[in-house]
Amino acid sequence: MNRTDELLDEPLLDEDAVAEFLSSRPDFFNRHPDLLSDLDLRAEAGDSVSLLERQVSVLRERNRDLRQQLNTLLTNATANEQVYRRMKTLTLALMDARSVADLDAALDQHLISGFDADHATCFVHGWMPPKDLAHVVGIAADENSPLPDLFERSEPVCAVHRVEEYTAVFPDALLSAPGSIALVPMRTDALNAVLVIGSWDPQRFAPDMGKVFLIHIGDVMSRTLERVGVG
Repeated sequence: MNRTDELLDEPLLDEDAVAEFLSSRPDFFNRHPDLLSDLDLRAEAGDSVSLLERQVSVLRERNRDLRQQLNTLLTNATANEQVYRRMKTLTLALMDARSVADLDAALDQHLISGFDADHATCFVHGWMPPKDLAHVVGIAADENSPLPDLFERSEPVCAVHRVEEYTAVFPDALLSAPGSIALVPMRTDALNAVLVIGSWDPQRFAPDMGKVFLIHIGDVMSRTLERVGVG
């Protein structure tokens, strides 16, 4: 029996073992360059390519993926910075409010315009404002709220609402299709209020969006309301 026959009779190496062997020796083909000429790697079109060309192709693909991930991170970072700046402006405006009228103006100038919303109203249960305001509305204790269980919530909620539900909260809204609403409850021993932020875009306040900034707005708003004598 010649050497070739002996080799054919020997069991073939398992492919996983070969792969593990090569991965543990990344310089293997540097030390055995003659083997590269025997390799046959087929591209999708069927043309033979060298191992080096295939490796370069893989690395290029990985670089493209990394660049896309980096661009996504930079885009998110820029968006978060913009939200933070707007949140800071709104927070300072609420802290500077000395009256309900100041609070009403802050909601108009820094909440609606600053957060790409179309409407915003703060409903306060069991309280009546001294005068008509655009964004702070009192609801008498025996009066029905514009949405069911509006004052019973304990955490912010974002959801799509039908036209009749949206216009019940924002009567002046000219809406012909569902919109989205964020409800931000503010409940303390002396206060039961809800900030309602609306958008004509049904995806603006989607159920899966983060609630961190809404919680922050609720915390600052509740303290501002109590400080200016609302509740």
